[in-house]
Amino acid sequence: MRPNRAFTAKLAASAAVAVVFAAAPADASIHKSKPTSWHCDFDQACTKNTRSGPGSAKVYRWFLADFEHTLIRVGNRKYGLEHIKRGGSTGNKANHPYNGYAMSLWDKAINNYARGSKGSVNAVSTTHTYKYGRGKKKRTMCVVTMHRNLNHEGKNYGKTGIWTAYWVKGHVGWKGCKKG
Repeated sequence: MRPNRAFTAKLAASAAVAVVFAAAPADASIHKSKPTSWHCDFDQACTKNTRSGPGSAKVYRWFLADFEHTLIRVGNRKYGLEHIKRGGSTGNKANHPYNGYAMSLWDKAINNYARGSKGSVNAVSTTHTYKYGRGKKKRTMCVVTMHRNLNHEGKNYGKTGIWTAYWVKGHVGWKGCKKG
């Protein structure tokens, strides 16, 4: 019996698409200075206007991705790196890591396009997730990015970037990322 060629071709195409989405993004990386290829999706005004500023508006790291580039600012108690260091809005420092390993998990969450890994509670933010660990140590890294521009001391510094990042117990989708 000969296999159906059309079915075989569709199956091969589906497998190729699955491999593309399962592979790590080619551009995924974390940078200390703004890479020349960094952009705000298709918004040129955002790309040109997003820059580091003084105090809490200073950009701590730039994240490159295949589809959505973002950044994390020094921030304050309400957003950014300082917010994460303080344990977020819950004050739980144990599940708000901010070391190099944690940032690599943030990068993986931002670049995760698996079904159910991204979603929005509102129109101005997106929750990104990445599942890691096994057995009793299953965790999900939750990263919330803000799409609004950051206005600091009367100036617009462009994209706000990562609002907060924390892990939750178990392997969950974006809806499982309740306040950490």
